[in-house]
Amino acid sequence: MKLRIYNVKIENNRTFIQHYGKVSAGFPSPAEDFIENRLSLDERFLTHPESTFIVEVDGESMFPEYLKNDILVIRSDIRPNHLDDIIVSVNKSEYTLKRYDKNKKQLIAINPDYKNCIKINEYDEINILGIVALQIREKRKM
Repeated sequence: MKLRIYNVKIENNRTFIQHYGKVSAGFPSPAEDFIENRLSLDERFLTHPESTFIVEVDGESMFPEYLKNDILVIRSDIRPNHLDDIIVSVNKSEYTLKRYDKNKKQLIAINPDYKNCIKINEYDEINILGIVALQIREKRKM
């Protein structure tokens, strides 16, 4: 997997968009009934810019949960828990996106076509860049 990293820049001017609250996946309701406030995406999703970066998915080992060109917001200040998805390098290999199985000490590719898990041995050099905090997928290319 080729890793493309994008730095997050936060400047004094914030951009706000109209926040209409939650939308029901059942019966429709008029939009005016749930107009709330404005929402700043950086304040909601980029709360720790000093430890946040963005990568773009390129590969299929985590398909179908992650698709090529999905944007992932990665947090490097959070320790990974069991079954977190992480950006990791083992023994100075290229960085990759894998699911962390803390109990079995292995990295899992969730695509059934990728059957080999990466076992983490006692003497392996593990470098975890961070955990996946947010996934962004374009539904329609603009």
